[in-house]
Amino acid sequence: MEKEVNMKSASKVRILYIGPIPPEVGGKSTGGIATHCWQLATEAYKRGYEVYILANIASSFTKNGIKVISSPQRNKSLKALHGVRFWLTLNRNKVISLDFLSFKEKARVLYRAYFLQKTVNSVKPDLIHIHSLANMDVLSLGILKDCPSIVVTDHGIGVVYNYETFKEFDIKDRNHLQKKLREASRIASHIICVSDFSKDQLLRSFDFSNNKKIRAIPNPVDIDKLPLLSKKRNKRELGLGDKRVVLFSGVHNPMKKKGLDILLKAFSTNCYLRKNCNLLVLTEEETATFAQGYLEEKNIDGVVLEPQPWEKLVKYYNAADIFVLPSRTEGIGLVYEEALSTGVPVVGFPESVKELERLLGIYIGEKFDAGREDEKGLAEKIIKVLNIDFDRELLRRKAIKKLSWDAKFSEFKSVYKEVLQ
Repeated sequence: MEKEVNMKSASKVRILYIGPIPPEVGGKSTGGIATHCWQLATEAYKRGYEVYILANIASSFTKNGIKVISSPQRNKSLKALHGVRFWLTLNRNKVISLDFLSFKEKARVLYRAYFLQKTVNSVKPDLIHIHSLANMDVLSLGILKDCPSIVVTDHGIGVVYNYETFKEFDIKDRNHLQKKLREASRIASHIICVSDFSKDQLLRSFDFSNNKKIRAIPNPVDIDKLPLLSKKRNKRELGLGDKRVVLFSGVHNPMKKKGLDILLKAFSTNCYLRKNCNLLVLTEEETATFAQGYLEEKNIDGVVLEPQPWEKLVKYYNAADIFVLPSRTEGIGLVYEEALSTGVPVVGFPESVKELERLLGIYIGEKFDAGREDEKGLAEKIIKVLNIDFDRELLRRKAIKKLSWDAKFSEFKSVYKEVLQ
């Protein structure tokens, strides 16, 4: 096992991650950010780092060697009191940097600073890695006394900003968001973007003072948790019949961001898809209810499910003939990578498909631009990919070579070394 050495001493480098973790490991968050946060922490631990995660959980625990820390559940009045007391101990110049925040936001940042100072004093991390750039904890850390170096992963806030989807993310004031992110970028020692596209969009959106500390590292996938299984056997075991299986998996903003509405229309209006395909939708509860009703109303063969345990999700990937996520915007889309790792071609957000295709060096499916194309165009691209005889094992080999943690962790290691120098 590769082992890291702290540049200040002979002890291990101690990392405090701040971000969500998925339900299968005791967290509350579904989706790519939580999956990535946990996997990154796990891979760091495997390689000799001492790892802590501060997550939104009810109580602290240790799993697979990783110490997961909970945030205390306190009422608003008590939080405000702690925040005010902490403010009285701070350097006024640091607090002035937060004058652009509203009173409510400043109170929240001050309380979190109080809590984070206690956490930092207890854990004594050599560096802190936060998910994501829009996480207000970055601002809280910026006013601490003797805070360690901070690495921040941006999961595509610039893409959201530029693709006019900010209203769906409760971003009411774009100028105010700019101020938050510029301050966060000033505080961070290094910013990791999840794709070249998300990096370009971030730089396009915000006038950062030091672009050299921003780099792109595509989210890796845990290949060991994505085995290549028999497609026929999985279809039979899951009761999906003999039709071609079109898989959609999207939990956060499945309609307005992930494009499930376009996919449903594509099935309702295209005879080939209705006759030859089974639509498998994995999404959050409210959308699942709507989608099930839509399939029944339009007489479309399909299965609609709420988020599944990982073991079951792997079977659905392996049962699919194609993965379709016609997003209106994506930072990279970890689900595209997961599909490719199980030998499944994709149709999706053009910039994500383009970047993954360039990285893997082979044709992986079709690019769909929801801003310029409609359900008719999506149906045509799905049919095109379904009628191509893909080599599942080749897709997987390429994913292992370019997207596995063994292939990509050295890039995170390089960032950590740089900020610790």
